[in-house]
Amino acid sequence: MLRDHAVRTAVTAVALLGLGAGTLRAQRTIDTTLAVRANARLSLSNQSGDIVIRSWNRSQIRVQAESDRARVEINESPSGVSVRTVNRGGHGDVDYTITVPNGTALELHAMSSDMEISGVCGQLDINAMSGGVTADCVEGSAQIETISGDITLTNARGTVDLSTTSGDVELRTVRGRVSVESVSGDVSLDQIESNDITAEVVSGDVEYTGRIVDGGRYRFSAHSGDVTVRVPGTPNATIGIETFSGDFESDFQIQLAQNTQINGKNWEFRLGTGSARVQLNSFSGTISLRRLGAGGPREE
Repeated sequence: MLRDHAVRTAVTAVALLGLGAGTLRAQRTIDTTLAVRANARLSLSNQSGDIVIRSWNRSQIRVQAESDRARVEINESPSGVSVRTVNRGGHGDVDYTITVPNGTALELHAMSSDMEISGVCGQLDINAMSGGVTADCVEGSAQIETISGDITLTNARGTVDLSTTSGDVELRTVRGRVSVESVSGDVSLDQIESNDITAEVVSGDVEYTGRIVDGGRYRFSAHSGDVTVRVPGTPNATIGIETFSGDFESDFQIQLAQNTQINGKNWEFRLGTGSARVQLNSFSGTISLRRLGAGGPREE
């Protein structure tokens, strides 16, 4: 049974670790398992230390942690479990390994933590100052925001919103609306099934590999970097190109419509019926439109 707003601190073992001649430090090992209701959520707030989250087919959440000077608080409520690191004097790392029921919604906050989430297949909400994020299998929405750190997300179904100030972003095997922003870092989107994609980077490259769906809306933009789009077959799309000092390369035969006005290096053309809208922007990089598997001559 869950107890409303019950707080427990679980310490199952204490070891003394040598840090040098005449110096000892207490190492706390935490291992506790809590029964939860269906559709329970896990909320975790950590200052520093690695975070690993796995899933199992049990109606339980198991929290394992290794800490030195920090205290771990675990709060149970009808909606789920909240885990919080309480540092003493502003110091102390905690490494977490948490196992949750399949489909658990996760809300994770950290100052400096690398995160690895695998097989949970629930909603995901992450906010981190520093550290890389790797997540596999998300059902529902995925919202990840970091200041400094790479983001890798695979096997997601639902709305995806990713943002990082300094770091690379990699998306693979995603179905749903996608929005990606990076100030400094490369963005790679592979095997995406979506009719609404936006990927923008200030300093870095943008690469997209996937279908252009009839009637869809796609925008890929890099201020200082290349933009490369690879698609199977010939899409039904109206392609808009905007660049200042960059180049444009295409595997497709380009034919501008009559009376098309080319303003500097800004123009558009149509492939097939032109039902989708694709906007490709790069201030100083090369814009490339490629056909998957094409090996013939390319137009520039």
